[in-house]
Amino acid sequence: MRSTVAILIFLSLTLLIHAEEDVLSGPEMKQHAPGAVEIGWKYFNQGDYGTALRRFNMAIRHDKDFAPAYYGVAYVYSAQGKLDDAIKYYRESLKRDKTYVYTYANLGYALLQKEQFAEALQMLDKAIEMDPKCGEAHLSYANYYACKQDWKNAEQSINKAIKCGQKIHPEFRSTLEKHGVKIAQ
Repeated sequence: MRSTVAILIFLSLTLLIHAEEDVLSGPEMKQHAPGAVEIGWKYFNQGDYGTALRRFNMAIRHDKDFAPAYYGVAYVYSAQGKLDDAIKYYRESLKRDKTYVYTYANLGYALLQKEQFAEALQMLDKAIEMDPKCGEAHLSYANYYACKQDWKNAEQSINKAIKCGQKIHPEFRSTLEKHGVKIAQ
């Protein structure tokens, strides 16, 4: 009887200890983070943001230092208009990798939307410093200048964005043209 109770106690303690371990994390799981991110982007591109978010979070569980996973989470939140969450995850991505220009550009855009202009412009400047052909950063600057009704600078920025291959939303194009901005074709 005592040995049965002792075995049950041992098994219960073992289960409790292992229940707190995350089987999706650990050194042996890091190799799976890039694959989870790749699958996340496939779901994102299909418009399935919920599944994309789960995949990006799975990548974070696989490797807590994998910046592309945090970037993916941030991008989904940006697309959903959850700017506070997006900003948080863009910052987490930057803590792990300061070399990805689009993290700066997208963080800058999210901050612009929150009207945190000083920091937003710093992020956009950093993106352009890293890659003068970062169309997303130039487009964000065009949005900023349009918001400030500085149509001359909006024109310069939008044309830089187009030159860099950035597509312009038809509604934004119409707003700019309505205010006399000449947009390159």
